[in-house]
Amino acid sequence: MGSLKGDIPEEIISLCGSCTEAFNRTTDPDSHIALARHALRGLLLDRTLFVRLMESILEGASFPDIQRPTLFDNEILLYQEPDRLYSLRMYIWGPGEYTPVHDHNSWGVIGTVTDGFEVVNYSRVDDGKLEGYAELSERERFNLEAGESAHTYPLDDGIHMTGNPTLGTIITLSLYGKPVARPYIQGFDLVHRRAFRITSPRRKKAHLAAQALQTLTPHA
Repeated sequence: MGSLKGDIPEEIISLCGSCTEAFNRTTDPDSHIALARHALRGLLLDRTLFVRLMESILEGASFPDIQRPTLFDNEILLYQEPDRLYSLRMYIWGPGEYTPVHDHNSWGVIGTVTDGFEVVNYSRVDDGKLEGYAELSERERFNLEAGESAHTYPLDDGIHMTGNPTLGTIITLSLYGKPVARPYIQGFDLVHRRAFRITSPRRKKAHLAAQALQTLTPHA
C-alpha cells in the first residue's frame, strides 16, 4: 500500500465508502450498528495497517492528524463524514487508562485491535429530573479480544466506562453515528451520585472565559 504520509490509507477509505453507501440506504440505528460491527472487524485484524499508522504518528506525518482537537487526549479522528453521518476515531490506551463513566450523543461501535479492552455498562436508576444528580448501577462488565467489538446507544441508554486493565498498550477503533444536537456528553461520579458535563477543550475554554468575564464585569 505504500507510505501513509499525507494520505488516508486505502483500507480506511474503503471502509468509510462502504459505510456511507450502507447508511444512506436505511436510517435504522440497529442496522447501522450491525453494518459497522461487520465492517470494522476486518480493519481491526489488520495489524500491518496499525503498524503503519503508529509509524506515521512517530514520523510526524499529516495523517493521522494528532494535532486536531478532540474530546479525549488519547483520541485521534481518522475520518469525519462530510454530512456528519458518522465518524471513525482511533484511541490509544496506556496501561490502566480509563474514561470517566459517560454517555454518548450517538450510537457507537467500539472495537479493539489488541487484546484485553474492558467495557463496563451501567443503567441509570434515577429519573434524571434533578439536575446534577445521577444514580447508576453496573449492568455488565466484559473484555474484548482482538477483532471483537461492542456497541452503545445515545444518552441514558449508552452509559459506560471503557479502558485498559492490562500492563500493555491497547489500540481501539470507534465508529460513531450522527450525533444529537448537544454540545457535550454527560459524565458521572458514581461515589457522589453526581452528573456533570464533559466538553471539548476548546469549548470548555470559551465557556470558562465567558464565566470569567462575568466575574470581572459583574455590573456591565
